[in-house]
Amino acid sequence: MGATDRAVQDAFAQFVRHAVDAAQDEHDWSITHVAARSGVGRSTIFRWLSGDWQHHPELPKVRAFCAALDLPLGAALRALTPLTYKTPPSPEVPEATAMEVLLMAVRDRFIDPRTTSAEKEHILAALHQLARRTTSRAG
Repeated sequence: MGATDRAVQDAFAQFVRHAVDAAQDEHDWSITHVAARSGVGRSTIFRWLSGDWQHHPELPKVRAFCAALDLPLGAALRALTPLTYKTPPSPEVPEATAMEVLLMAVRDRFIDPRTTSAEKEHILAALHQLARRTTSRAG
């Protein structure tokens, strides 16, 4: 198994862990309850939680899991999609790496099922404001 495969399994396991923990905290749902609501087998959910799967999770099962927990499918798909970065030429590498870390932290915060809608709106508003400011300065 390659490093990218392991990273994807870890990212999806973290996504599923956050989702299951949120369901437990907010609704007092066990994994058995989540499995019953979603139609995804308990053993599959446990494999997802441990990152111990041979084949990529099936889209219908991921979709059902997200629907049962009222999670955006996009968040699960982002966890299942490895991000690849091209590092810029040498002088900018440290700055680019720091920027990538910050962007990934914002992305992770945004897709975390424990992030409230208000927090997500705040993140989006800040990003929109920065994008408008940058665009107006460039013109």
